[in-house]
Amino acid sequence: MYKRISFIVSLLLLGSFVVPISPAAQAQVLLTQARSSEVKQLLEEGRRLVDAGDYNGAISVYQQAASLEPKNAKIHSGIGYLHAQQGNFQAALAAYRRALAINPNNGDFYYAVGYIKGNMGDTPGAKEAYRRAIQLNRNNLNAYLGLAVTQARLGDYEAASWAYEQAINIDSNNAQTYELMGSMYKQRRQTKQATNLLNKARDLYQRRNDFDGVARVEALLRDL
Repeated sequence: MYKRISFIVSLLLLGSFVVPISPAAQAQVLLTQARSSEVKQLLEEGRRLVDAGDYNGAISVYQQAASLEPKNAKIHSGIGYLHAQQGNFQAALAAYRRALAINPNNGDFYYAVGYIKGNMGDTPGAKEAYRRAIQLNRNNLNAYLGLAVTQARLGDYEAASWAYEQAINIDSNNAQTYELMGSMYKQRRQTKQATNLLNKARDLYQRRNDFDGVARVEALLRDL
């Protein structure tokens, strides 16, 4: 049971996007990037397909838009995002690499690459992508969390703790930070630190009525 819970917690960052944006919101963002009426029409069609849950259809439409505006990094990133949502990580990585070739200073693109590489089992590559995302945006809380998780997976707990502390400095009320940090201490059998952090996470989840978060943390606490 402990191993299963720890695995689930570690996948909070490496198994799902932490970026708080839905596919529908991502599609709406893309609409603002259109530089021609034809591309705008294609992106509007893509948004409708995303709303309908037809991600493959949306990708096809976005690819048409990308052929018309090949230097539009956001369109390539939108394609990568939808591939990642479906677990097509190799295709997602290729799309984000195209986006980065156009705009190499976009921290969100590097964050996505970190997520994708983590899912592909390339933990060192994920770590470097998260580091680059942080270099480009020192306030990217999710990149610090991604870095912390990858550092812990690589056995560098001192570096992981530093990254968690940076995340707390950015937002001291982020429940996920304390949950992940507490899980790390739990894995290391440092019960006192784990208990304090997990209790903090549970309290914060309770404040925002996140019952899934509360249940997940309580399961970790019972297993201490």
